[in-house]
Amino acid sequence: MSGSSAPRLKDVAQAANVSMSAASRILRGECDRFGEDTCERVLQAARQLGWRRNLLVNGMQTGRTKMIGVMIPPFDSFWVDVLAGIHLVLAAADYLPITVWVGDCQEIPHFEKGDEQGLEQISRLLDRRVDGLILWPSFAVAYYSHFRELIERRVPVVVIDHEFSEDQIADSIETDEQRSTKAVAEHLISLGHENIACFSSRETAWQAWAVRRRESFEKAVREHKGAKVNSWRLNQWGSNGVEVAEEILTQDPRPSAVFTVTDHEALFVYEAAANLGLRIPEDVSVVGFADLDFAAALQPPLTTMRQRPKEIGRRAAQLVLDRLDGDFADNPPTTIRVSAELIVRGSSTQHA
Repeated sequence: MSGSSAPRLKDVAQAANVSMSAASRILRGECDRFGEDTCERVLQAARQLGWRRNLLVNGMQTGRTKMIGVMIPPFDSFWVDVLAGIHLVLAAADYLPITVWVGDCQEIPHFEKGDEQGLEQISRLLDRRVDGLILWPSFAVAYYSHFRELIERRVPVVVIDHEFSEDQIADSIETDEQRSTKAVAEHLISLGHENIACFSSRETAWQAWAVRRRESFEKAVREHKGAKVNSWRLNQWGSNGVEVAEEILTQDPRPSAVFTVTDHEALFVYEAAANLGLRIPEDVSVVGFADLDFAAALQPPLTTMRQRPKEIGRRAAQLVLDRLDGDFADNPPTTIRVSAELIVRGSSTQHA
C-alpha cells in the first residue's frame, strides 16, 4: 500500500491473511460465518490501517445511500427543534440528513417566488440518490405534481404541517389543530371573553395549517353560546402585521381577547397595543401558538400553545425509516397528529 493512498479492502484482507470476500463480509458485520479469531484479525487490521467503508460503493451494492434529504429551513425556533428531532433519530440509525433550503432564511417566508429553485434543490437530492425526503409545507406544494415519480421509485416522503387537499399521496406529521384550538377557546371563554378576534397568517397555498388552525378555532368558539369570533389575516406579502393588529384593536366594540395563529402575529398585537396606549392583558388578552423562544421573554410573557417540534421531527424521521425498513411499506399514506399544551402566562386574564 502506498503511503499516500487510502487503505483499500484488499490491504485489510492481506494484513489479516483472509480473502477479500471474507474481509468484506466481516466488515459488513456478518461475523457469524467466521471464527472469532478471524473476525478479530480483520477488524484489528482495519483499525490499524485506518480503513473506512466506501459508502458510494456500498450504496451501489445495497441500493441504499443511508442519506435522507431534509428540505426544512431553520426559520425560527420551532423549525430548529424540528430539525433537531430529525437529526437525533437519523443519527441513531446511522443515516445522514442532508439539509437544504432556498435562499436566505431572512427572506423566508417570502420565498414562494423561488419555487423553481425549490424544485432544483429536490432534484439535486434525488440525483444524489437520497433514500427518502422530509419536506416543509411550501416544498410539498411545489413538488406535488412530482410525487408520483417518487412513489414509483419507492422513495418515501414525509411532509410536516401540510394537509393534502387532494388525494393524500405522502405521509404527513402535524400538530393536532382541533384539540389545540379547542383548548385556547375554552381558556378564553372560561375567563369571560365573548368577543374574540382571530389573527391569522397569510394563508397561502402552503399554509394549510393556518387555515385549519383558524377554522378549528372559529368552530370551537362558536360552539359556546354567546361567544363570537371575527377573523383577520395578513396580506399576501405578510407586510401589514401592525396595521392589521391596529385594525383589530380599534374595532367598536373592541375584542377583549385576540388569538394569533402563531407567536409571530402576537408580536404585531403587542406593538399595536403599545401604539394605541392599550395594556395587555388589562385592556386585551392575547394568546399565541407555538411557544417560540421569545414568547416567555415578552412583557407580559405570552400565553401560548406549546407545540412539540422535536417530537414532530422525531416522528417524521422514524416514519421515513419505517417505510425504508419495510414497515408500512405497502400501507397507504398516513397522517400523525401530535398534541400541544396550553402554557398560561401573563398575557391572558379575566375579562372585566
